[in-house]
Amino acid sequence: MQNYYENKFESLLLECGHEIAKQKIVEDLLYKSSKPKNGIFKNKFDMFWQANFISSLTVENVRSENYILALSQYIRFNLVDKNICLNYLNLDVQSFILAVRYSGLIIHSNHHSWCVLKEIEQEVKNETLYIFFQTVRHLQSQYKHRLETYEDIKNKLNIGQVTAMAFGSLYAYQYLIPHQDYINYLPYQFDKDENNSAEMIWKAFDHIVKTSRKNTKKLTEQSIALALRNKLMPFLIGEGMTVLLQEQYELYKKLVAIKIEIINYKRNVLESFCFDKQVNYKLNNSELIYTNTQERKDRWSEKNSLLISYWLGIGTEKLLNSDAKYSIINTGENLEANAIALSKAYGVQEQLTQVYGISDFSINHQKLDVYETMITMTLSQAHYLKDHIEKFMSFLPNAESNLHALTQLTMHGFVIGENRMPFTFAKHEDKIKRMSSWVKGSSNAVRKKKMDQILNFWSCNLYHEDDVSTFQQKPFYKIDNFIFQFPWLTAFQNVNTMMINYVRKLHKNRLELKNETDNIELNLAEKFKKAGFEVFCQYHPLDREVGEIDLIAVYENHVIVAEVKSTYIKSSIQEIYEYRNFTLNKAAYQLSKKVAHVRNEFLNQYFENLDDVKIHSWNIDTTLEFDHQYFDHHLKISIDEIIISLNGKVDFMDSIIGGRFDVEEVANSIDPLKFIDDIENDRFWKHQIGNYDSFMNRMIGKLDA
Repeated sequence: MQNYYENKFESLLLECGHEIAKQKIVEDLLYKSSKPKNGIFKNKFDMFWQANFISSLTVENVRSENYILALSQYIRFNLVDKNICLNYLNLDVQSFILAVRYSGLIIHSNHHSWCVLKEIEQEVKNETLYIFFQTVRHLQSQYKHRLETYEDIKNKLNIGQVTAMAFGSLYAYQYLIPHQDYINYLPYQFDKDENNSAEMIWKAFDHIVKTSRKNTKKLTEQSIALALRNKLMPFLIGEGMTVLLQEQYELYKKLVAIKIEIINYKRNVLESFCFDKQVNYKLNNSELIYTNTQERKDRWSEKNSLLISYWLGIGTEKLLNSDAKYSIINTGENLEANAIALSKAYGVQEQLTQVYGISDFSINHQKLDVYETMITMTLSQAHYLKDHIEKFMSFLPNAESNLHALTQLTMHGFVIGENRMPFTFAKHEDKIKRMSSWVKGSSNAVRKKKMDQILNFWSCNLYHEDDVSTFQQKPFYKIDNFIFQFPWLTAFQNVNTMMINYVRKLHKNRLELKNETDNIELNLAEKFKKAGFEVFCQYHPLDREVGEIDLIAVYENHVIVAEVKSTYIKSSIQEIYEYRNFTLNKAAYQLSKKVAHVRNEFLNQYFENLDDVKIHSWNIDTTLEFDHQYFDHHLKISIDEIIISLNGKVDFMDSIIGGRFDVEEVANSIDPLKFIDDIENDRFWKHQIGNYDSFMNRMIGKLDA
């Protein structure tokens, strides 16, 4: 069987010489979209590393990022050939170690490639390599210890899913309210110095519920009531409390603590060590030494917060210009909460349309309206925030403890005939009846059918083993015919991220994805045209090797060549760095080809003198990570920044705070040359982040007024 990479290398060698050929062949391996036929080889990485030219690699080659990544993927996907690894290792130990790290094997101590790596450790007498493997074993043993501790507590606790929900809800009111982004103390906290994010705590709750014991009998109102009477009410009314129940709840707290520690350890230690080369761990005389050479802070959370404010502003203006405002005009004291809820729904709808190209979507062959799907969540959020969380907060000042305030909230619910317990539940059909008025339809039957589909959309069936969603995508739980909701979770959930990751991560292989990508490119092209650029969108060169050029925008002697990428919002360090190492690097690889074509073939059709033409190559991406960094001389920027800038809304926070935000007003005339200069000098974010604290303080002051 012929080796594709050997043949390709031979042709590159004749074309551009030995060293350039070695650079181009590894780019072909990592970033070329088409895949060679494997034949007798396990995969393309196996084929690559068994090619004859590998023996000609130099120290300079193996130190390059692309060859390190290539070896990392070989180690990750194969039972590796020891001699290939030894040859690489003999050229440069540190590069070999980095490849092992990038492979992710440190997280997977049972991976089949470890048997070969352990043989290498025994054969190669190198102190650096020995310390690395010693450090890895220490980190893995620490992780294993945490996993074993978790399983031990879980087996002792042995609770059902409804009890897990009850304990989790009780815990949330006791320790997570008032809401904070980070909580610096939790019961039985493993690391006393750790600031635990609310998201990490919710992840722990989600995992515990989904892995707790399933019911053997069908759930009924009576069985739920019995569980609440035995497992929840004793904490609220003080009657029926037993030593066993108290011990169970304390075990639950320990389970939460160790699960949070496992999540944090995997992310902050193992994933960081694997995928972030700025992070290093070194075991020295049984002491673990941590170093981090990262110089710049990405300010992701601040940027994301500002963008959410922008889309909420867009949503508010859309609400004011729609008939939907009449549906809430007579809702009395709930008017403001309902207005915010509808504004959020419209804002998410606009964000999905403008940034992700999604105007409507189909999940499991059912078409859903984005706005109606969103208001189900945002109106629920408004209800839980006002009638549960804020009411609970009103009881806190005069309560002896959080549990005492929760008791008062629950009793208040009994008095008014509403459920104000720490988690709510209802039969699926009852919830449909109650919420069907939130959507439009020609008849009551049509509205009920819509709401049935929407509730299924947001609900994770705890009995479906193939449902891989998280609470961030499906915040409702379903057991048999009952839907469970959590006020403390729903009230503070980031609805923008929730919907984006639902459609772009959980359902990333939808048939509509190609059309959505086209919509993104066409939307951007239209905005560039309005700003005064001559635009060529989805341009197809005659040379098929170049591939489609997503966007070419020309103004005077300036030419923007853009590659457009769209993905979900990353939550793990592995996702973040693999996106950087492969997707963003691949975009740069593609852009290099496209810029070369534009320079050599395209420009002479439009310019007589090419000497003064300035080409700007941009990777326009939906992510905020690695923003304004260069990948092979190509600038990576966010779609949001481009859209907001071309809308003439760079001062959007001042407009929102000042009450002057109007999507219908004519945007300030865009100066295309200033636009390009501002983007390439990062002035948009320098202005937003530089004034972030002032913006937030002014918004808080306005809300408190």
